[in-house]
Amino acid sequence: MAKDSSVTEQGSFQGYTLGEGVKDGLPIGLGYFSVSFTFGILAVSKGLSWLQASLISLFNVTSAGQVAGLGIMVSAGGILAMIVSQIIINLRYSLMGIALSQKADKTMTPLLRVLLSFAITDEIFGVAVSKKYEFGARYFFGLTILPIIGWVAGTTVGAILGRVFPDFLTNALAIGIYGMFVSIVLPKAKHDKIILTGSLISCVISCVFFFTPVLAQNVSGGFAIIIAAVVSALIVVFLRKQLAGKAGLVAGILMGVLLIAIILFMAPVHEEEASAVAADVSAGKLDNKIFIPLLIVMALTTYLVRMIPFVLFRKKLEKPAVKAFFDYIPYTVLSAMTFPAILYATGSYISALIGFAVSLVLGFFEKSLLTVAIGACLASLVSGVIMMYI
Repeated sequence: MAKDSSVTEQGSFQGYTLGEGVKDGLPIGLGYFSVSFTFGILAVSKGLSWLQASLISLFNVTSAGQVAGLGIMVSAGGILAMIVSQIIINLRYSLMGIALSQKADKTMTPLLRVLLSFAITDEIFGVAVSKKYEFGARYFFGLTILPIIGWVAGTTVGAILGRVFPDFLTNALAIGIYGMFVSIVLPKAKHDKIILTGSLISCVISCVFFFTPVLAQNVSGGFAIIIAAVVSALIVVFLRKQLAGKAGLVAGILMGVLLIAIILFMAPVHEEEASAVAADVSAGKLDNKIFIPLLIVMALTTYLVRMIPFVLFRKKLEKPAVKAFFDYIPYTVLSAMTFPAILYATGSYISALIGFAVSLVLGFFEKSLLTVAIGACLASLVSGVIMMYI
């Protein structure tokens, strides 16, 4: 087996280099470009300018958090909703920060931890924590360069092209970000009944808030996602022993049947209303008086969630219930954000449903994030074009 380039002939480890970090970050950067491209399209479809969309990506670098923050911005949600949503949705970064803190060597000084914690993401964490030896500040900095560039560049290109593309094409591409969320949740849920049940419960609660007039009118979309994600995660945390057995399979089937009923009977009824809201939003412009304060709050909250554990905590979480909550919350959050929003992402219930179905199939077979996102977009686009001529 080939030795690491930073290991000398005598076998002593000299530390990972900046160049090795850049090399390891290249595939992440390419993937981030393609994923953030769809976020850029989604942002402009909601009424943001290409510059506003790019600033969100530049100061946050978090797919799920950005989609949630975008929803709060376009609905003129409050600062409290933004703070709570970003804390809940990005909780996993705190756990990652704790794990990375224990893997970093002495060159990662407190000041450098403060600076570099900004770039803690799922993929960067996965690469850094899997290194055989401790990593230093130079390597981690190199690892973050191309992913950040790719994330911001992809958003900018997608946002600009989103203004150029015809509406039917932009609408079809907007479903890509939700397809990516499906590709994250489904492969894990396929092998873990607790995650499957928690994700389905989260979808059901999200639908209750969306389809119940009183709740829809009085609870913002951001808070609805938070409530659905936290409640469902807590349910499976306290019932995880029971759900690990046959009860988990039964609960999953019941929740699945309920969601199918919602898709067949509830979702089509709200198509015109959802499309009208989408049209109103996309027709307007997001005032900077609303955008800038919310952007600052969003960026600061996301950063602190990453930075504080990376700088201050080095001890692993030991309480099973707490650790389980951190394990399940990413999937319940993504589920609440995806459903039922994905059914109205293209402005056409039928084309969105077809795109959703394709993303489920590809996600079930554990295809890559990019493959699932592209598949959902193409399916929605083709079906949308066919319906235009029927």
